[in-house]
Amino acid sequence: IEDPVSGVTTDDHTELESEESAACSTKSILADRVVSLMDMSLTEFSLSFISHLPSSIVELDLSHNCLSALPGLSALKNLISLDICRNEFRSLPPSLAQLPSLTRLNASRNQLRLSADLLVLLTKPPLPSLQSLDITFNKKLFTQSLSDLLTASLPNVAIHLTVTSPPPLGAYVGDSPGERDPTLLRSQLEPFTTLQLRKRLVDIFGYQPYSMYGAPPEGRAQVMTSLLNEYEKIGPTRKLVRAFGTPVPSSVIEVVRKELEAWSHRYDKFQERPMIKASKYMILRSPTEAEEKMIQLGSRRAHSAIRKYHQNLCLWKAAKEAMATVDLEFANAFTGLAVTKGFVGSPHIDTTNIGPFYGLAIGDFDDGTGGVRVELDPLTVCEVNTKDRLGRIDGRFPHWVAPYEDNTTRYSLIFYLTEGKVQPKTTPVFGDILTI
Repeated sequence: IEDPVSGVTTDDHTELESEESAACSTKSILADRVVSLMDMSLTEFSLSFISHLPSSIVELDLSHNCLSALPGLSALKNLISLDICRNEFRSLPPSLAQLPSLTRLNASRNQLRLSADLLVLLTKPPLPSLQSLDITFNKKLFTQSLSDLLTASLPNVAIHLTVTSPPPLGAYVGDSPGERDPTLLRSQLEPFTTLQLRKRLVDIFGYQPYSMYGAPPEGRAQVMTSLLNEYEKIGPTRKLVRAFGTPVPSSVIEVVRKELEAWSHRYDKFQERPMIKASKYMILRSPTEAEEKMIQLGSRRAHSAIRKYHQNLCLWKAAKEAMATVDLEFANAFTGLAVTKGFVGSPHIDTTNIGPFYGLAIGDFDDGTGGVRVELDPLTVCEVNTKDRLGRIDGRFPHWVAPYEDNTTRYSLIFYLTEGKVQPKTTPVFGDILTI
């Protein structure tokens, strides 16, 4: 019999109903075998969370929770796919070895660390059916040697691991700040983390933010390339503005200069921060900080710091006197003094500082050169004139030394804080900004 509206016969209706029933049955079976507990704020796992027979489950999604262990996992004998990404696992569950059918394991974005237990679990012997292993974005699993070891030990498994040591090709230019050309935009951006670079693409150039539920984000090399391309569209260089530090009395400058020259003569070669390009670089610690660390750690480094402080006591006192002419409170508070000669370029971020620093430069280089350049905002760089002046700058923003003549001498003193309450980041430069 033919339906006058649809033109479908009774036999056709029967066949369609049969197909729909089979499809529903298949979906029901799959629903019973695929379990998702994603993003449920779970801190513990229990088989009681699963209403189906454990041995029937083939796919389990526990991603985006706060789990660190999976008791009872071995009961899922027929599990094919397990997703535990974005949890708090410090090690893989040992019961993975009791899942003979497991082919896909996603353990990305956890707190996994390299250990004998992890290597034994994955390779001695290998999980029998494993075809895909994702351990990307685990900060303690980051070396090329580990990637090579797993690839060699598991030739039939697709290994996904975020390698940052050594940095992948194109991730960085130069091995250290001192090796980078400070005039290049890329060198000025290198101190930022990959996450900060991604954020800039979103905030400044309108890129879509990365979704933690979607595909993995691009690596650093691709992110940097995209960012440089966007900057190229708006101009070859960023805007440069200027600021001036507070002048230090010439009589005080003369005392400091003599102490710096004496310091330079005492040490033929002295470079305590080789990642920075400078002919000489010494770090002096306040006696209070050094003594506290010596008491806490009893380290030879603390003893050495105290000895070095006393050897350069006259320089420390002269520097402190200069600081007191501008900021008496900071003169009594700073815990570290970096003494340099021939500091060049070297875009970097000070990761141990708890607040802004003061910089003072002395020498025969031309006034208006050799200042401290710092990123004021994503599109602007500020050069702070520190010749015979104390400029206040937050070194937790990317900064470097501006060019000056090669055949001139430039000493610098950096007064900074590493002990006490962390001060919030507010502005890279303190003082009036002048547009060129």
